[in-house]
Amino acid sequence: MKKKGILAVGGVLIILFAVFTFHGESAVSSNTTIVLYNSARIGVVEEVKEVELGAGLNDLPLEELAGLDVAEVVVRPLDRGVEVLGVFAQNPAGTYSTNVGSWVEVKLRGGDTVSGKFLGLKNGKIAVEGDAYYLIEPDEVMYFKVKNLGEKGSVYAVLKAEKAGKYRVSVTYRVNNMGWESRYRLYLGDKADLQGYVVISNPTALDFKGAKVLLVAGDVQFYGFQPRVLYAKAASGSEVQMGQPEKVEAFYLYRLGIVDLKASSTSVYPYVRVESPFERQYFYESWAYSRSGPVYESVSFNTDSVLPAGVVEIYRETEDGSLFIGETRIDHTPKGDTVRIGIGRDYDLKGTTTVLEKCHEKGSDYCRIRITIENFGNETKTVIVRHHKSGKLVSSTVKPVKETADYVEFRLVVKPGERKEVVFDYAGPSSG
Repeated sequence: MKKKGILAVGGVLIILFAVFTFHGESAVSSNTTIVLYNSARIGVVEEVKEVELGAGLNDLPLEELAGLDVAEVVVRPLDRGVEVLGVFAQNPAGTYSTNVGSWVEVKLRGGDTVSGKFLGLKNGKIAVEGDAYYLIEPDEVMYFKVKNLGEKGSVYAVLKAEKAGKYRVSVTYRVNNMGWESRYRLYLGDKADLQGYVVISNPTALDFKGAKVLLVAGDVQFYGFQPRVLYAKAASGSEVQMGQPEKVEAFYLYRLGIVDLKASSTSVYPYVRVESPFERQYFYESWAYSRSGPVYESVSFNTDSVLPAGVVEIYRETEDGSLFIGETRIDHTPKGDTVRIGIGRDYDLKGTTTVLEKCHEKGSDYCRIRITIENFGNETKTVIVRHHKSGKLVSSTVKPVKETADYVEFRLVVKPGERKEVVFDYAGPSSG
């Protein structure tokens, strides 16, 4: 680390290209926390560094952050006696020019990887000669991996220490394209057996070793979002497999523990299993407009675990083994709620929604709806009708089985050749 006598920032340019430049070494240590979200392809990384500083001004190289938007990099002291004067980045063209003629590896957003001799920038495009001659648009680049970062490196912080010594600083930054999602496998036999998996994607060139990984389920608004409370929750972190989530503000937080996330990799971790008796039903969804639509066969069961939104693969147990019969998606389901999973369309049933009256006056909305279910088959079937609404139910010809702020549900038992209907109205504050 080099001590500076003068703080010179006038000629420094902020990086504008969304490319990554790395030595190919580990980016982090066990003092690192990574927060991943299922609502955005962004990872928020916090690394705690212990650095030795001289009295006065010091450069802190942050080579692992080359190519990131420095406006989203936060460096803050954890000890007294040191302050951060700024985070700076060199012009990426400087990084390019120092590597003309060198071997490079370019990962594209479409998934392809181009490697070969870097020929420089040609008409604003990245020229690489490998098994063919490539001209690559910078916007298509996920990362740009080279061996030489130049004399100073691409990103550095300037720290001012009152006296020489060791200090701890926290470096927080975002990594695009990282994220996680839930996937499930549902086996239907005598019971419903739902097995859930966490799928973590790290398509970047960063290799995270021994990092505490936190998974956040819920919609996160990233403008000005600083997840300090999540990092605080991780401080007591557990190194065992993840269990039930913790409610943090409007989100659910899962602790995955300490894991390695390799570069350009996808990892799968089992995390939940629900075994429960299930009920076979038929399901029709309705909105505040007239339409005719299909009725879907579904199974429903109660869950004793929180289930993040995700894709469900459905298997039916047979004498010959597990038969894949379809794939669907479930919404985020709280603990103790009912999980309803659609299996496929039932062609013997037809649903119709008719808007009888709809008006907007005096700051409120009013809607009167009729829903009809027809059974053209030869078996009696129970149909759950869910109508998505705004406001509260005022009256109904059939007692609802469930009402939330967003929808109301009715249960209709329809015999062969029969036609059943429910008429209801609801009102609430105007959304306009």
